[in-house]
Amino acid sequence: MNLISEYEQRTMWKKEPISGHFQTAPDLERKVTPGGHYLPFMGSTVVFKADEYGCEIVNRIQDSLFALLSDTCILADPLPRSTTHMTLHDLLSPEQFSGSPEEYDQKVEDSLSRAVETAEKICHEFPGAEIHFTADRIVNMVSKSLVLLLRPGSEEDFRLLQECHRRFDYIVKLPYQITPHITLAYFRPGFLDGDRLGSAVDAVQIRQESAAAFAFPLVDLSVQRFLDMQTYLDCS
Repeated sequence: MNLISEYEQRTMWKKEPISGHFQTAPDLERKVTPGGHYLPFMGSTVVFKADEYGCEIVNRIQDSLFALLSDTCILADPLPRSTTHMTLHDLLSPEQFSGSPEEYDQKVEDSLSRAVETAEKICHEFPGAEIHFTADRIVNMVSKSLVLLLRPGSEEDFRLLQECHRRFDYIVKLPYQITPHITLAYFRPGFLDGDRLGSAVDAVQIRQESAAAFAFPLVDLSVQRFLDMQTYLDCS
């Protein structure tokens, strides 16, 4: 099975409609208040920041979703346009650590410095390279958020994505495969109306015949510290 076919098999759940009522993931309460505001949640990550075109595409989807759901308590506060990104590799977050705050802060600093070095090596090794995607589908991601799945444009794009992802495994080895996506909105914690949410998503759902294309140059790879889910600071 080639990589694109494997991606399609692994993301078959994306075709399931959003309906009924559902409880958000318990750990969402560490990131978002019941009123939809973001809580302090500091950690480290490696991302591709979207360019102006990508930001515009994502911003249009976000604006439409928030307009359709403006009279509900489903979505948390809008995410700033400046934070629009596709995560290449999660590093550290409070969910993964049980030591003291001082120990955690040091772990984050160490992860950032090591990730910056790795990102620089990738850029030097693959000069001028970029990874291409097409918008795939808007989905409920593990009952925490609405995301835009991104389908790799070719086998070569997928191989390069996986290779870049693998380079950061020595910092944090993740127990899951990369599923490329851009977060559109977080949910408010609680019991949500999936029928209303599903109707809004259906209204703006991706149509494959007109799906937007995204390109992420490796030179735009960015190591970031996040302070909460709407505040990301570049470290590279």
